[in-house]
Amino acid sequence: MTAMRAVLRREWEDIRASPLAQAQLLWLPVATIALLWAVFIRGTATELPLAVVDLDSSSASRQLVRSLDASPGLAVTLRTESLETARSAVRRGDVEGIVLIPADFLRDLKRGQVSEVTAWFNAQFLLTGNVLSRELQTGVLTFSAQVSAGSRLARGDSKTAVEINLQPIAARRDTLHNPYLNYEPFLVAGLAAAVVQMFAMLGAVRVVGRELRDGTAGEWLATGDGSIMTAVVGKLVWPTVSGVVVGAAFLAGLHGWSGWPMPGSWAVLLGGLVLMVLAYEGLGLLVLGMTANYRLASSVAAFVTAPALAFAGLTFPLSSMPAAAEAWGRVLPLTAFVRLQIEQAGRGSPVLESWPELSWLGGVALVSLTCALPLLRKRARAPECWGRR
Repeated sequence: MTAMRAVLRREWEDIRASPLAQAQLLWLPVATIALLWAVFIRGTATELPLAVVDLDSSSASRQLVRSLDASPGLAVTLRTESLETARSAVRRGDVEGIVLIPADFLRDLKRGQVSEVTAWFNAQFLLTGNVLSRELQTGVLTFSAQVSAGSRLARGDSKTAVEINLQPIAARRDTLHNPYLNYEPFLVAGLAAAVVQMFAMLGAVRVVGRELRDGTAGEWLATGDGSIMTAVVGKLVWPTVSGVVVGAAFLAGLHGWSGWPMPGSWAVLLGGLVLMVLAYEGLGLLVLGMTANYRLASSVAAFVTAPALAFAGLTFPLSSMPAAAEAWGRVLPLTAFVRLQIEQAGRGSPVLESWPELSWLGGVALVSLTCALPLLRKRARAPECWGRR
């Protein structure tokens, strides 16, 4: 215990003396998560700007424009009679879509003829394109239903007959696990987990790698009384505490301050968070032990963690990825934690259902740390490995 306290004290003095270490342990993860949270705090994409080219300028066309503008995902910010003006607004990024209402729109409706409304939307950004497509369809269908109902009522049809004709089959849709269709409770949570795993792996590389880089690995090992286990555990205490506290504070804010329900087990979720932090720290130390190069190990850590969320199956399903990408995604500890997070915070799954994810996270942590220790002992005792930046 004396040796452990000595390593902890030595590491604490380094943190106190290094603003960079303080930033990496606390301020940068907190600031990054706060920034991501601020971006997605609204939860859903609303009021996307839309241009309407109204060539009819009739009461019917104005009613259609009001129907589109009433859709929560749309905001008619430009009305013009020039299609080129609307296209220029799209190219400038002022609007995301265009709706063209043809001339004689009202006349065709009165004659009972089909009147075609043309819409263009920017699908360069998938979310924007999907929202626009859905809202445009909803707005036009709502207007069409209103016109059809008014026409039938004018011909003397009963209100019941009109309702049956407009919707002969009524579909009931119940949304499970995120019925608000909100991005905050699952996407921000995934992004926060991605930030934690990134700083966990990079932090582990830093705290041990600097000893090799600065040629103080021998002194570090001696402080641990020659035990690589004591020396490494003493190094990882502060980064582990920081990663777990930051991740837990975010989850508490999400399910407390923001009010999102937590139907599952807090113990399982927090246990998974601890195991994920340890797994990435173990991977960072394993890479460092294999390379004995601070800069190279940091680059590998960034390569593994920076794009990890894209392979976690949160924004794009794993089963639809190419085989190599799917295999890589399933290996990553972040994928297991994201799945665990969805099971507990989203679905309220039984604890046993999350056992595979907990087992994988614990297994990666155990295997990587076990393999890293002898490599690090070898590097710490070999002066020829020191000083590599």
